[in-house]
Amino acid sequence: MEAQILNSQSLQGGREEWVLAAEAAYRRLQLPPQENHTEGSVSLSRPLRLPSRARADHKLAKSLVDHSKAQLGEVLHESGRRLLTLWFEWLGKYSQSQLWQAQIKLGEQQLETVKTRIKVGEAPRSEQVSAEAAFAQIRLQQQVTVMQELQARRQLGAEFPGLQIAADEFLPLPADPEGTAENYVTLALAHNHELMRARYKADMLQVEADQFATRDSIDPSVGAFYKNEGNGSEHVFGLNLVLTLPGSARRSDQQAALRLASAAQKSKYLLEQRLRSEALSLFEAATAQTDNWRQAEQAAQALAEAARLSERAYSLGEGSLDQVLLNRRLAIEGQLTALQARISALATLARLKLDAHQLWSLHQEIEYH
Repeated sequence: MEAQILNSQSLQGGREEWVLAAEAAYRRLQLPPQENHTEGSVSLSRPLRLPSRARADHKLAKSLVDHSKAQLGEVLHESGRRLLTLWFEWLGKYSQSQLWQAQIKLGEQQLETVKTRIKVGEAPRSEQVSAEAAFAQIRLQQQVTVMQELQARRQLGAEFPGLQIAADEFLPLPADPEGTAENYVTLALAHNHELMRARYKADMLQVEADQFATRDSIDPSVGAFYKNEGNGSEHVFGLNLVLTLPGSARRSDQQAALRLASAAQKSKYLLEQRLRSEALSLFEAATAQTDNWRQAEQAAQALAEAARLSERAYSLGEGSLDQVLLNRRLAIEGQLTALQARISALATLARLKLDAHQLWSLHQEIEYH
């Protein structure tokens, strides 16, 4: 960004420079009177920037800065996407660890129920072995998720130092995307930094081609000179004009610039079509994932109720421990599925808002003109 600003200032100020030249000569006359003369000259000249080229340079300078701002905006946007990815990866692992921690409490209660029934002679000792095995598996899963949560936290903190990593007590409920898909696509494309960069690049290359067109003309240089001749007996003051005639290389540069500008325009069009399709797919995915979470949540609640009833029946002396453990395992799987569906839905909704600049603003330090 700073480099392009400096480059822009160079173009606006002009890159024509003063040329100071000096000559010293020794003249020896062969004809009478044979004399030796010491002569010298000094000159100062500078190329002139014609008004048409100056306007083209100023326009190119502005295009370079605009393109640089768009590049910076794209980098910030990609950083935002990376932050959301790492954040929801950590949040998913953290939520799973909390779920397994709750299951440990339920497992402890179930183990105590089994021991009580064994003491009163209502259950064989083999059921205690089964309950302890199931409880050990729960503790193992909890330890694994704690380690995964710690690793995700470290990665998030390493890539975004200073970020406060903490979750709310309860996860928010996913909601359907606001508005219509067509309105969202329009809004997302209006704020898409990758598309902005492609547009500014196409404009910059076209302006650069226009600048090359201004070079297909004579380049004048004007200056003044002073000569000392005849051992100081002659003093000459004058002005000089130098005209640099354009050659085939300038025309080739212009043609190459025009082709690059044309290719950039085509790339911009293809990119816009791809981004439009991606934005529509993201909106549809957000809607579908919210529906998936609702269905997964209903299934998890039903499985949890079935597990609760079987545990209640077992505590009253009815049913088998195998059925209790099976229902509890299915309930855990249902809760994990619902949790993953909720995290996925929330992550997609956050990405949806980020791309539409509704999550946080990325224009606080970048101004587009």
